[in-house]
Amino acid sequence: MPPLRLAPGRLLAALSLGLALALGPRPAAAQDLDLGFTQNPGPSEQPALFITPQKPVVALHVEVTAGGQTYTFDKGALPAGKLVKLAWKRDPAVTSAEAFIRIEFTDGFVTEQSVPIEWSYGGKLSVDLSRARADVKQRTITVKVTGKVDSAEITAYGAKKAVLDKREVPLSGGPGEVTLPWVGEASEVVLLDVTVRGGNAWASFTYSPWFLDIPHEDVLFDTNSDVISASQAYKLEATLRQLQEVLEKYGEVVPVKLYIAGCTDTAGDGAHNRDLSNRRARAIARWLKEHGYDKPIFFHGFGEGLLAVPTGDGVDEVRNRRVLYMVGANPPPASAGVPAVSWTPL
Repeated sequence: MPPLRLAPGRLLAALSLGLALALGPRPAAAQDLDLGFTQNPGPSEQPALFITPQKPVVALHVEVTAGGQTYTFDKGALPAGKLVKLAWKRDPAVTSAEAFIRIEFTDGFVTEQSVPIEWSYGGKLSVDLSRARADVKQRTITVKVTGKVDSAEITAYGAKKAVLDKREVPLSGGPGEVTLPWVGEASEVVLLDVTVRGGNAWASFTYSPWFLDIPHEDVLFDTNSDVISASQAYKLEATLRQLQEVLEKYGEVVPVKLYIAGCTDTAGDGAHNRDLSNRRARAIARWLKEHGYDKPIFFHGFGEGLLAVPTGDGVDEVRNRRVLYMVGANPPPASAGVPAVSWTPL
């Protein structure tokens, strides 16, 4: 069975339960080390810890304590990106362990971490996030699970990784789609850390329902043009400053993505308007990237499909000639008023 890759939120949550000690010129960074474990060992499969250093390693030392026994592992030099599997004795009566990890990188930095691990020999349970849906108004998230679930432990994080709420909620559903409530104040929730349980099986995931509309002054383009004139640059400079503030506040909690939606009024041909709005959204995306915004950017031209002011066909309405700037860890949810589309990465 492949290892469970821990998302940044899951990794930080795990480390916060144990000891995190850094020895060296700077504190340990999550991006230096990826950790994972076998969540549901199959028949005759041993529980295992997976470690992937993101920088070259001089030495790796791991002690896993499980069921009163300690298993010691030592590895020499390792290249960046090398997956290391450390397995220990299978005992159906033991389903948790504490892993002490000491790793020395070639740049001289040494870090020590104590990581709690939990697994299950019961029925397998997994979560499919490929079609996860967030409903902003109802404050729910719908995901697909492979087995029956009867409860969920949910932790809500806000800006700068502040814990807003943590609770266990009853569920009754699966296999198939199950709907989970948000906890915490909806307007402040940035990331949800969820563990669903059913019988002896469990599965964990993180999901971000968070997104923000960035207020801005619209760039004015010449007729049928996607060229940003010098006189309009100050508007994008203001937007760039706002985006940097967003990154400072939320960048450590979720992978922030920028979504730029181009819109037109109903004057002119519909196909032409879609193309024009797409080119203008792309032009703005390129400007922001060229002027220092280095996070992922996606764009889409909605043409007449996202009117701020509903009008009939052929109406020259200035309020509909606009561009939306939205940030989030995932595409804007349909419940936020933006249709689900295939966004184009810049």
